[in-house]
Amino acid sequence: MLRSLLAPALLLILLADLPAQDAAKPNPDAKAQFAEAQKLVKQVSPGVYDLNGIQITAATRELRIPCDILHQKLPIEYALCHETGEKVHETVLETKVRPIQIQLALLLAHYEPGTLGILDKLDPKEERPYKDADTAPKTPGANRLAIRVEWKDGDKTKNVPLSDFIQDIEKRKTPDDLDTWIFNGSFIDETGFAAEVTGSIISTYVDRGAIINSAAKGNQRDDLWISMPSNIPPEETKVTLIITPAK
Repeated sequence: MLRSLLAPALLLILLADLPAQDAAKPNPDAKAQFAEAQKLVKQVSPGVYDLNGIQITAATRELRIPCDILHQKLPIEYALCHETGEKVHETVLETKVRPIQIQLALLLAHYEPGTLGILDKLDPKEERPYKDADTAPKTPGANRLAIRVEWKDGDKTKNVPLSDFIQDIEKRKTPDDLDTWIFNGSFIDETGFAAEVTGSIISTYVDRGAIINSAAKGNQRDDLWISMPSNIPPEETKVTLIITPAK
């Protein structure tokens, strides 16, 4: 069933967020990248698929993405970047999985991109981080995600919200509103698929080119977020990022 959705999903990614005048002519390089990612989807068991290490469970819409702890202690703008990304010096997690494959996996699991929700808590007096009007997913709430991190600690398996790795530098605690993340979907411009170019996957500071953004209050600030070292396993620890629908 999942394989039958590949062609529509590919088309959706290619056309989403393109300016109207460019929608008929998506960037050829980006199109080739999506076609390449499309070929990597394999069924590994009934209802379970693999996309270059991403495990997709059709029934629950759960994605499991292999990652590593890159930094324990630092100011951050991102929670997850590709290992060759521009912002690896400001992220807790890194992954070898390409951003274009992560966006495809989200679409195959029936998540729908939309920026609605990212700026819900922005003070009206503050300047919007991006000028475009917010877009809503066709299915209400289909762009809202819950994200957790799982790893082995000796004989035990630990599983915590991604938000446990992040704190507000002023309040020195994890914000209560950081449990829901927004799948806005990255976009295609003259350089190609933006997240593939920059390596930005999950952003705490509003980045329209990243695939997923925080919806927490203060997300327009690039100086508000730091890691929570006491909650983060040692650097180079292998972890699994788990994405499910937000409740």
